[in-house]
Amino acid sequence: MLPTDDLVQAARRPAVIDTPLGIVEFSVSLGSEVLPDVPNAVWRLPNGAHLHRWQHSDAAVDLLIGSIDSPPWDGSEPIPMWAGIWQVRATAKVSGLVFSAELTDLPADACGGPDPGECLAAVSVENEHFMVSIGGPDSELLAMQAADGRLVPSGWARLLPSDVDDTITEYGVRYADPARVAWHLPGLAAADVARLCIATAWCPRDDDRPAAWFAVDIPLDTAYYQLTAGPT
Repeated sequence: MLPTDDLVQAARRPAVIDTPLGIVEFSVSLGSEVLPDVPNAVWRLPNGAHLHRWQHSDAAVDLLIGSIDSPPWDGSEPIPMWAGIWQVRATAKVSGLVFSAELTDLPADACGGPDPGECLAAVSVENEHFMVSIGGPDSELLAMQAADGRLVPSGWARLLPSDVDDTITEYGVRYADPARVAWHLPGLAAADVARLCIATAWCPRDDDRPAAWFAVDIPLDTAYYQLTAGPT
């Protein structure tokens, strides 16, 4: 994803995001193997973002994660937002991929669940004070990205459900209560690369202006530019 020669190594620790309603935790599986929470190496970018890297016998897995600035959809004040870009570069055949994000340690008064939109797979959690959303591409968008062949392998286009219920197909987005979303994706051939962006945002609760939900609908290229931009 990024050359690391000029980056400063940081302490190895799990990639998590602290929000007002809990902690966002991530996981990734290659085939049936769930990778450890702690990566093999972590580097800090000059702007404060971090690059986490797992070395597996069949793939190199990167997670570029950090806080980003994203103009609100309605021109209002910016809200806290984080983006994480996963990249899996296969060195041998990988039978399947699963990326997941989950908001844990919820307060007793918080409730949530699936909150999808057009081309968006998302979950949202709220209480009387805050709303937190986690989102990424839905199966329809992933199928379109596969047809383009730039972010995920082109062969995925015929495997990903683009216009049917994900729950009745082998691949697609799965939700679990109260706030977990997982992307079950096809496998990779040696030298294949797959990239996926998962965003998290939060804001004061406002039923008429769900700013956090709109914020997580962010293109991967936009998030990457923000995460790799020089410090301001």
